[in-house]
Amino acid sequence: MAINISNLNYIYMPGSPFEKHALRDINLTIHDGEFVGIIGHTGSGKSTLVQHLNGLLMPSSGSITVGDIEVTAKNADLKQLRQKVGLVFQYPEHQLFEETVYKDIAYGPKNMKLSPEEIDERVREAMNYVGLGEKYCERSPFELSGGQKRRVAIAGVLAMRPDVLILDEPAAGLDPAGREEILTQIRALYLAKKMTVLFVSHSMEDVARIAGRIIVMNNGSVAMDGSPADIFSRAKELRTMGLDVPQITQLVEELRARGLNINDSIYTLERAKATLLMMLSEKEKKNKEGKTC
Repeated sequence: MAINISNLNYIYMPGSPFEKHALRDINLTIHDGEFVGIIGHTGSGKSTLVQHLNGLLMPSSGSITVGDIEVTAKNADLKQLRQKVGLVFQYPEHQLFEETVYKDIAYGPKNMKLSPEEIDERVREAMNYVGLGEKYCERSPFELSGGQKRRVAIAGVLAMRPDVLILDEPAAGLDPAGREEILTQIRALYLAKKMTVLFVSHSMEDVARIAGRIIVMNNGSVAMDGSPADIFSRAKELRTMGLDVPQITQLVEELRARGLNINDSIYTLERAKATLLMMLSEKEKKNKEGKTC
């Protein structure tokens, strides 16, 4: 499902001493089936932006269209919108409350007044998508690991069968194993469903690994918008905004500074490994040709 944002502005507490212009003239088109990473320092406007996409916040000015729903229209069907746009908040495990995993995931579909058969189908489908087997159905969600709790929360949104999935810092606070677990599952989910995904994060490594497009927010505005290679090749600009580049990109910068002629658009460990192995292979080949001569 496509999203169109035109001249979006949002002002917190207008007319008060605490007034803040949180979003400034945002113009974006998110295409159907895109996986978009949204990055920015704290207070840059990234979370405020995504909360507009399912009507949790309404703009001070501008317009938003999600599929065929004009979010900013007076008669907008926000209930239908929130079924189409699923938003998983930061630390979603704090919103788990049912006594079993099954009941927690079933909560949304029950509110949609679906039949017990349809609810059961959706719950099991959602659990499958996030990699939770049936053995978890009767488990208490509060007995699970941090990564598993996040997957239960995501499954609860997926059971609504949204066309757009928004994840706000889904790996925040997790240990390395939990972070790896949740990111792998999110990527697998996207590949399986081909839904539109917006992934908000402060981690350059996380975004570099799984996003196909990156939007950089700064002081409430879109500062950059492009592929990961495009964005992370602009390291100096990112640093002026209080951001950094993935550690592997920093390594590449250091290698280039020491005279190694290596591509400056490398941003993942896999690509760095493949590039360095190819360079070593070419060097070895040239050495052998030189000895032959």
